[in-house]
Amino acid sequence: MSTTITDIVKQADIDVSAYEVSLVDGRFTNVPGELVTRLVDLVADGAGLAVLRGASALLAKHGRDIRDEADAALVRDYFEAVFKEFSAEVDFSLHTPVVMGYDQVASMDVDGFNKNTRFTPNSDHTESREFLTTKCVHFDAATTFIGNVYGPYTNITGGLPIVSDTREFCRVSGVDPADLVELMPHSYNVAVKQEYTEAILADHSLALDVDLEADMVMVVLNNEVSGGLAHAGTTPRLTDPAKPGKRPLRHIELQFEDGENLDNWYRHYRLPLPEVHVTVPDVDTPDHDRYHLGVGAVPAAQS
Repeated sequence: MSTTITDIVKQADIDVSAYEVSLVDGRFTNVPGELVTRLVDLVADGAGLAVLRGASALLAKHGRDIRDEADAALVRDYFEAVFKEFSAEVDFSLHTPVVMGYDQVASMDVDGFNKNTRFTPNSDHTESREFLTTKCVHFDAATTFIGNVYGPYTNITGGLPIVSDTREFCRVSGVDPADLVELMPHSYNVAVKQEYTEAILADHSLALDVDLEADMVMVVLNNEVSGGLAHAGTTPRLTDPAKPGKRPLRHIELQFEDGENLDNWYRHYRLPLPEVHVTVPDVDTPDHDRYHLGVGAVPAAQS
């Protein structure tokens, strides 16, 4: 019997404040082995999702405050260290259908509300470009596992992470994973094809019910098109239009030294290497509508 997306989300919860860490010279200096084991069990050996929360409580145990930017940065670095320890414990060859020469973990801090004007996590083989974080149901290209760190938000409503069980959709619909995706306009990522998006969002997706104003979360995913989970984000809006908003995100992924791995990954999924435009489409254009298809209304998971 298959596991529903609701059950996948319910079992994915990890409260990082329950794990003891040391704060030395302004950094968390150790990643608990039991936390890494839990992450491996959920993401690599399990359903492919972990949601790490409790950053605010973890900081409070050490006399720190999530609303202080330096303290928030401290947790982002800790989450990245957790992801690195997780990746060091996983045999990537068991989770990707194509040989990939992963040799590093890369990360980028991006603006989750406004347009990013210069973005690339791999400048040695992809061009820097404009980038919007909120977009349709998709997979990040050529990285079997990803971590996305969200929060804390300021004056933002929405902007919730969406998780989509495309693996189950392919199983019940008889869709080959290589036929599930297409190149995404203005991005190296691959989007779920339009003809499948409505059914996936209706029956196989949830927006995570997480507190992103008073906490910070890291969503770790099995991101492989074949056997993994897709993701998206609900549309962020200013809670008070008269005030500025902040939606900080850190994206963490596996990387390799050259573009040959990237080319091999696209070819496995019967896609050409994309010719990516360096500017994102304007609002109220067909390309923009495609880029944001379906992120307006997705049922939220129960707390």
